Amino acid sequence: MFFIRELFQRIYYFKFYLKSASVGRNVKLSRGGTFTHSSEIVMGDNIFISENFHVSAYKLKFHNNIIIGPNLVIECSNHRYDVVGKSMFEVSHDKIYKGVEIEDDVWIGANVVILPGVKISEGCIIGAGSVVTKTIPPYTIAVGVPCKPIKPRFSNQELGKHLSTMQKPSLYSVEYILAEWQTIKGYK
Repeated sequence: MFFIRELFQRIYYFKFYLKSASVGRNVKLSRGGTFTHSSEIVMGDNIFISENFHVSAYKLKFHNNIIIGPNLVIECSNHRYDVVGKSMFEVSHDKIYKGVEIEDDVWIGANVVILPGVKISEGCIIGAGSVVTKTIPPYTIAVGVPCKPIKPRFSNQELGKHLSTMQKPSLYSVEYILAEWQTIKGYK
């Protein structure tokens, strides 16, 4: 039975690779995952997604060097609930679509839910069990329901050294990241 299940999973992922907009090198998808609208997914290089994930994609972009724990849920659309005179069931096929973007060098823990319109910026760590409802600033550690930045990933000095020694240049300047860190409650 295990062999048959494994065979079907491999066929399913093969179809995903054929249908997706773009898949980079060294993309590893563990068993038990599902994709909807895979033609809307762009994946960079060096991506690992652990088992039992569900990805419902519209304009979903994974950059490079991303590690994701088990039981991930990504939703890039939401049901309409604001149509006067109709029940939510009657308009259940009418959705609002927003993209999701996960930038370079991101680690996402187990049991994380990412909702429509979110960007997880470069260098972030998202703690296990978080529900990400808003964009997360670069190089921050964020946790919770809803997910909020709790602290920077590096000290100011470590950040400058990290960005200057990375093989690929950062999307952000040190000054921009430091300014974003000022929005984190308790940052000094």
